[in-house]
Amino acid sequence: MRAGTGLRPLIPLLVCGVMAATAGCGGSTDEQGGESLELETKWHDRISEAVNAKPDGCKAGVGGACETHAAAVHAITERLHKEVEARPDKDRYQATLDGTTAINEQYDQYFTELCATVPETTVDAATTQKFNTCSGLYTSIITGASDLQNNLRPSE
Repeated sequence: MRAGTGLRPLIPLLVCGVMAATAGCGGSTDEQGGESLELETKWHDRISEAVNAKPDGCKAGVGGACETHAAAVHAITERLHKEVEARPDKDRYQATLDGTTAINEQYDQYFTELCATVPETTVDAATTQKFNTCSGLYTSIITGASDLQNNLRPSE
């Protein structure tokens, strides 16, 4: 367990304790705690670790090392997507589903473009265009996963 994460489950209790003195506190499935933090608690660090595990050989979003990194991030977000799809309240997690769907589509295109074979140094217009496409897709996958960490709570 990382330093500072041990108190994370207690935050809803602290918020409820302070709010109880004024307006009261809702049940365990409201936005104050309980199920509303379930996905965030389970997936936030997993996504963060996958995003931050960028191999040394991945510098420009192309090549085998970047493809491996993109695949690892995609695997995490794909598992998250399947978990949310199986929830009875999945409609409350539309932002999460939209984010994971976008990452899935970008990864499919990244893989289809054979970005692992694109060199970091380009010598012609076609290779430069492919480099730009692959680099942009890689950036979108990684940025999308980072943004997904902010969309793990249900909507109203």
